[in-house]
Amino acid sequence: MLSSNSFPIALTIAGFDPSGEAGVLADAKTFAAFGLRASAVVTSLTFQNRAQVFGTIHQSAEVVRSQVIPLLNDYQIVCSKVGMLPTREVVLEVARLFRETDLPSPVVDPVMISSSGHRLMEVEALEALISELLPLAGLITPNVPEAEQLTGMRITSEAEMLQAAALIRGMGTRAVLIKGGHLPGAQATCLPSSPTDDRERMSAHAAEAIDVLDNEGKTTVFRESRVTGAQLHGSGCILSAAIAAGLGNGMSLEDSVRAAKTFAWEAIRNANIGVS
Repeated sequence: MLSSNSFPIALTIAGFDPSGEAGVLADAKTFAAFGLRASAVVTSLTFQNRAQVFGTIHQSAEVVRSQVIPLLNDYQIVCSKVGMLPTREVVLEVARLFRETDLPSPVVDPVMISSSGHRLMEVEALEALISELLPLAGLITPNVPEAEQLTGMRITSEAEMLQAAALIRGMGTRAVLIKGGHLPGAQATCLPSSPTDDRERMSAHAAEAIDVLDNEGKTTVFRESRVTGAQLHGSGCILSAAIAAGLGNGMSLEDSVRAAKTFAWEAIRNANIGVS
C-alpha cells in the first residue's frame, strides 16, 4: 500500500466556506479532479451560503503557520494556491512561509470583497499583499474589480485590461491573469468605426467573456462564450486552483490557464459552482 506522501500534494491556503462552493473545500475538489491529493490551510472561517456572507472569524498568523509547517515536514508539495488572506498579519506570515521554505511559487487569487458586498480583506492586508506576496507569486488572478483595486485605474475595455495586467506585473509578480467576467461584453474589445458593423459586433461581444494573461510580458487573450442563468459562487476559487493543479502536473502556464478555463466553464455551465 502506498504511503500518503507517495501522491503529488497540492496546497491551498484560503478561507473555509461551509457551503463547499468556495474556499478550501472547492480548491480540494478541484485538485482531486486534476489527479492531485489536496492539503489545506484555513485562514478564516466564514459564515455563508451561496447568496451571502454573514460573518467571519479570522485565524492568527501563528495559527496559519502552525498548520503549514507540519505539512512541509511530511509531504512534497508540487503546487500551491493562495486565496483569502484577511489581515495584514496573515499576509506577512504567508509571504514569510513562501520566502523561507521550498513551497512552490503560489497562484494568488486576491479575494477582497464577496459578491454580496462583505469585505474579506482588510485595506492594510491588501497593501501587504502588494509589497510582500506579489513578488513571490508565480501568477495572480484578479477579476476586474480586484484589478482596479490593485492598480487604482478604471477598467472598461480589453485594452485597459492589458494595461492593468502590465501594471500589476510591474509590482513584482511574474504573471497576471485578469478575469473579464465583470466586464460588460460589449466593451470587452475595440469596436469598428463602421456603424453598419457595430450592432452585429456588439451583439457578438456581449456573449463573450475575455480574460487576459500577461506572462512575463507575453500576452495571451482567452475568449469564451458567456454562461448565463447559472449560479457563479466560487468560480474564482475553482479557476485559480485548477491553474495551480495544471502547473503541479507539469503543464506550462498558458496550457494550465486553458485547461483551468475549460474546467471552470464546464462547472459553471452545469451549475456546479458559483463567484468568489
